[in-house]
Amino acid sequence: MDLLSDALAMVRLSGAVIFRVDVTGPWCITAASELDQIAGALPPGTNHVIAFHIVRAGECRLRCPPDDWVVARPGDALVLPHGHAHELGDHADNNPIHFKTLLGDRSLLDLRDMQFETGDGPHIELLCGFLGCDQRAFSPLFAGLPKLFISHLNDNASGLVNYAMEEALSKAAGSASLRVRMAELLFLETLREFMRSLPVDATGWLAGLRDPIIGKVLHLMHETPAEDWTVEVLASRAACSRSRLAERFKTVIGETPMHYLTRVRMQYAAHRLAESRCTVAGVADEVGYASSAAFQRAFKRCFGMPPAAWRRETAQQAH
Repeated sequence: MDLLSDALAMVRLSGAVIFRVDVTGPWCITAASELDQIAGALPPGTNHVIAFHIVRAGECRLRCPPDDWVVARPGDALVLPHGHAHELGDHADNNPIHFKTLLGDRSLLDLRDMQFETGDGPHIELLCGFLGCDQRAFSPLFAGLPKLFISHLNDNASGLVNYAMEEALSKAAGSASLRVRMAELLFLETLREFMRSLPVDATGWLAGLRDPIIGKVLHLMHETPAEDWTVEVLASRAACSRSRLAERFKTVIGETPMHYLTRVRMQYAAHRLAESRCTVAGVADEVGYASSAAFQRAFKRCFGMPPAAWRRETAQQAH
């Protein structure tokens, strides 16, 4: 089971905006409230925007005020998994121009190419993307990510970036659907690189995936969430003591194994409610609840509304 791909499927990655930025001369762009506009332009159900900027030529700087600037070079992907307001440019001293000013009268969803010259200076080319999703459906993935990280994409990913650039500029039939897939694949690739670069003492969900003990337990929970798991049984399957599992799980993931299991069950239940016609009682049984009432109480604690209300809301958003 590929838990990272499974997690991305649960967050229901939806629409995407991908475009090229090609600029010569001093420049700086700020994206703040524009991220809310991007979320509104993407398909119904989008309540979260992931932003990324991949450097193809030149040297680029980015910061999330009031943090310091970070520098990215060709092959680097600057990723903002929480959609924070940010500034992007070639130098820290340039006055920022709002993204919406550069956009002008163009529709965001029709944006393919943004080219401008501001005078003498370096040439920079970026592939910029904004990806919509439903963050509520699998919050552990986002909870362990910083507001900004840089992934250096390896040579194997360069072909994907080149293809994504071609599709960003294309007006051919089907290019809109391909842009969503390209954005999803690029985000997945940046997450894989980020996970590989984590220090040995890192915490969070991605760090847990690569941990030999926690990774095994996460796979067990996600593969069969309806199983009558206990800490003792999970520890036995992971070949460690109960106390060691409980302590390490809390340290790495930030919560107890049983609390995490409940959230996994609720997140799978939310996915089933949105994607199937199964009854609430049937979904409760699928995720390990013999009592429909107990399931509904747990679901409301997790999502702030009963299962039936969640189903109605997601159905309305889909239309």
